[in-house]
This record gives sequence, C-alpha cells and structure tokens, in this order.
Amino acid sequence: MRFWTMKSLLSAPLLAALVTTALTGASVPSACAASDDRKAAQAADDILATLRALPGDRGDLEEGNSRRVCLRLGGDAIHSEAAWPMSAVIASRYTAGVEPGAAYNTGTTGVLLGDGPRGMEATPFVQALMAAGVVRRVPVTWVVHTTHPGTPTAAQLGLHDLDDSSEPRPSEPPPANVEATTRFEGDLFLGSGPEIVGHFEIPPDERGHIGAVSIPPLLGTTSPPSGVTSASRYCYALKPQRVLEYGPLQTVEPGHQRITVAVLMTPEQVPGWASDPRVLAVFAPQFIRPQQVFMATFDNFGDGWKKFGLTFAKDLAETGHYGGE
Repeated sequence: MRFWTMKSLLSAPLLAALVTTALTGASVPSACAASDDRKAAQAADDILATLRALPGDRGDLEEGNSRRVCLRLGGDAIHSEAAWPMSAVIASRYTAGVEPGAAYNTGTTGVLLGDGPRGMEATPFVQALMAAGVVRRVPVTWVVHTTHPGTPTAAQLGLHDLDDSSEPRPSEPPPANVEATTRFEGDLFLGSGPEIVGHFEIPPDERGHIGAVSIPPLLGTTSPPSGVTSASRYCYALKPQRVLEYGPLQTVEPGHQRITVAVLMTPEQVPGWASDPRVLAVFAPQFIRPQQVFMATFDNFGDGWKKFGLTFAKDLAETGHYGGE
C-alpha cells in the first residue's frame, strides 16, 4: 500500500492547482469573470479611441461615421419670398438674377438664411444671429426679364364683321411676344464666419424641395455663387471625454464580439448665441447641451469596433460596469 504525503500530492499538477485554489480562497469562475471584466474594459477603451478618431466636420454620430450631431431648424427659423410682386410675372415666362456686387458675387461664401424685398423684417432667429454679428443684411438688385404673348387683333383671332360679303379676309401673323426687363430691390440674410460656415447646412436630398431656400443666381447665369449654401439644420462636433459605463463583452459567434457602452461627450465649441431665447425656440425641444451621454452598442468582426444599428441598454442596466471600477 502506498501512502500519499502533502508533498507528493502537490507534485501532481492538477491536484496542486486544486489545493492552491482551496488554500487561497480563489475560484476558477471568479478568475474567469475578472478576466472577462478586463477584456470588456479594454474594449470600452478601444471604442473611446475609435470615437475620438471619427471626423467632426461631416457625417452624423447616430450613423456611426462621425462625432457630429445635427439639430433641425424649426419651420419659422428662415423666411424666403420673392423680391417682386406676383403681378409682375403672372402669365409670363420669366428669368431673374441678382446683379453682381461687392457683397454678392462669384467669390461670395456663406450661408443664406432668408431673402425677400428690400427692408423686409428678419425672423427672430435670424435677428438673434445678426445681433451676434454672424449674419448680415446684404442689399441686392434683382433684374427680372419677362416674356408673354402680345394681345391679338380680331383678325388674328379669326373674327370678322358679320356681313354678307363672301370675299376672303387677309390673314395676319400671330402677335409678337412682349418682352420687358424690370429691376427690383431686395435683401439677403447672409451668414459667414467659422461659427456659421460648416455648421449650418442642408442635406443634398432636401435641396430644391418645397420650403428649402433657393439661392439667388447671378445675373446672366443660372447658377448661384458656388460658395453659398442654404440651411435646414445646425451641426456641431462632440469630443468624447471618457467611458461612463460599459456592459459585458459578448461573443455572438466565433469572430463576432459585441458590447454596449455609454460615453460622456462635450461640444468642441458652443457659440455665444446658442443660449439666446430666440435660438432656443427654433431648436426646441433640442438644444446644444454642455454635456451629453452617447449610448450605443458596438460590434467587432475582427476589423475594429463599429456602431450597431440598435442599442441594447438592457446590458448596462443588468450587468454594467461604471468607468473606473
């Protein structure tokens, strides 16, 4: 009969591991859990770095390709109307263009935030931006060229006196078109500077739609200045600060990991006019927050973390870890 001593027991690798575990009070499951937590924390840090590397001058945070968020402008933010009365062009074909000047020409850059006849009142939103010095009233002269058919004579209409004469009446050519050129004074509300350009924009699929501001073409062309755009939203970049909370790192299938994180983000810049009540009324119920939490679920198929289309907030509620734990 062979007797085992403690020394001989410990010489067996498996038994030694079991005894060591018992003596230290540690457990295999808790060690695995600690390892999983470290991996989840590392994944959250990697996502933070990914967010910081995203561009801030294009795209949309919710689409996962940018650090930028956009606020829609309310329907009464911008007002646009013709600088001439409708009676001036009714029943006519017409073309209209702005005479190039010092403030509006081929080299002009900026954002058009409304236009109309000379002396028109700006909307409260535009008034707030004008008070901040980022939008100015630009006087312009419109040249409107109209064309409409001339008034036909009775003979041209084929009408003759009612008599018994059977002699043919001479035919007359149709009346010539009547053309006229009229000038009208108007105003443009043009925003410029780094707080406006690159922040106010209109998505390509909204341009030309009803309600969108039409940018005045220059006289003699059908095109506006290439550096002038209209706007339907205000966009600004966020800077990811730190991870507030992260969920468990899940393996959906081999080679596919998933995790949900909450990241504290702050605007890269907050313009002074952002707190003006006239601006807040246009952005309501949205506004430029000094801090905001971005929560999203990310997937990794081995090529880096990318935002998933859905957010599983339940992962944070049930087994989330606060940043810094």
